[in-house]
Amino acid sequence: MEKSNEISTQWLEKTIKTLKSDLEYKQEQLDKVEVQLSEAISENKKLRKQLVQPNVHKDGYENSRTWISKIVFMVMNANKPLRSVEIITLLLPREPVLHEKVSKEKFISPFLNSAMQYERLIPYKLKGVRGNYYCIPEWVDENGELVEEMRKKIY
Repeated sequence: MEKSNEISTQWLEKTIKTLKSDLEYKQEQLDKVEVQLSEAISENKKLRKQLVQPNVHKDGYENSRTWISKIVFMVMNANKPLRSVEIITLLLPREPVLHEKVSKEKFISPFLNSAMQYERLIPYKLKGVRGNYYCIPEWVDENGELVEEMRKKIY
């Protein structure tokens, strides 16, 4: 009987040792997960602060402007006449809604037409180039010709 008690005791001690080892391993894993969680929480806080702050770019671009104003801003900021494809390329990194549009050209077209109607942009047709270049009114003379400085920028 004493021998069976001895075996039971040894088995229990071995089991306790294994359980302690498992517990230490699980505790290490838990500690690592807690560190990861605290890092994720701090990253989340940083991202939330960025969401709350208005998205104003260093160049003065504001997401709260109208689409016409955004397009005019892009042309002015480029400081040269732009085609609609170039305007879209400049807007894409700043306007996530454009990524959702199947045809970005069809989406932008009414805004370009309105900007021309309000004379905020002037279309300039360059022979041999499909479509128009869009210019700021100050870049076009009384005869509807692009000033020499701007003409050099599109050739």
